[in-house]
Amino acid sequence: MIDNYLVSIFIPVYNGEKYLNETIQSVLHQTYSNIELLLVDDSSLDNSYQILKDFALKDNRIKVFKKENGQIVAKSFNFILPHLNGEYFYYSSQDDLFSSDLIENMVKRQNETFADTVLPDLEYYFEDKKVNKKIIGLNLDRSVILSGEQALIESLNWNIHGFALFKKSLMNSEFFPEDAFDSDEFITRKLFSKSNKVVFSSGTFFYRQDNLKAITKIFSKKNFYVLNTLEKLYHLLKENKIDKKYVYETQFNFLRVYMKLASIYSFYNFKTETDKTEIKLFLSSFKKTNFNTNFYSENIIYAVKNAKVKFILFLMIFRIPLLFNIVLNLYSKKYKKQFQ
Repeated sequence: MIDNYLVSIFIPVYNGEKYLNETIQSVLHQTYSNIELLLVDDSSLDNSYQILKDFALKDNRIKVFKKENGQIVAKSFNFILPHLNGEYFYYSSQDDLFSSDLIENMVKRQNETFADTVLPDLEYYFEDKKVNKKIIGLNLDRSVILSGEQALIESLNWNIHGFALFKKSLMNSEFFPEDAFDSDEFITRKLFSKSNKVVFSSGTFFYRQDNLKAITKIFSKKNFYVLNTLEKLYHLLKENKIDKKYVYETQFNFLRVYMKLASIYSFYNFKTETDKTEIKLFLSSFKKTNFNTNFYSENIIYAVKNAKVKFILFLMIFRIPLLFNIVLNLYSKKYKKQFQ
């Protein structure tokens, strides 16, 4: 018999009435029953909050909270952290789905390995497709056991996904940065790095991809702030003394994403002039702070020594204003087509 500890499942909600019923039902129908489902409504404008209250009346494992609209999941995470009572916790969006054996199989695997973190199978879910892409274990192998550092490295290109059963104690003293909408990607990697082991189990998490209204599907002002998450990830790798080649890959991505966002800024139709000015100041300050002389000198020797041609070119672009503007114009033409 498996250790029957309490698992806290957290789902933030905002205007999610279309998928909420199906998502919550998939959680309540788990073969593992010792769960608490914590639902945080972010002041929805649709019928979401009433749906949550109706479910809570039918099942005492459900706890419903309502908070002022914060626009990003990080604020809901920080709101709910003091209310998590389980020894382990799991996170889901309001439109994702659980296979009925998801929690049970993760708990079984944790019992077998005493791991801090367990990753189930993940399916990139499209409702109208019979066959969807999946992530199973590490390269289809569920028997692999990773150290925290190995898991951090494998997560850099998402060779492993981030929808894990985490030991609650890993969250002690943690705070989700509220300066970017995707800060959970940084915290997930930080939790990987703190884990004694990261293991894999069967059971499937269905990560919905066909909800065109999901926050990850709509480009807006918030997307420019992903740079804050990349900056934190870069420092996390350095603090954990991760092999330089992985730090290099992150730095190169850092420069590439900045150039992409700076080019999008040049033609993006902001809702207000205030938003446009805010992002202009953010991009300018970010470039000055992060791509300075120290950043250049720290990386140019490594790039030359290891013949990293693309990295050298990007370093030169960020050092020579004329070259920067030429490349920015080329990028603008490339990405403008995606917004037409």
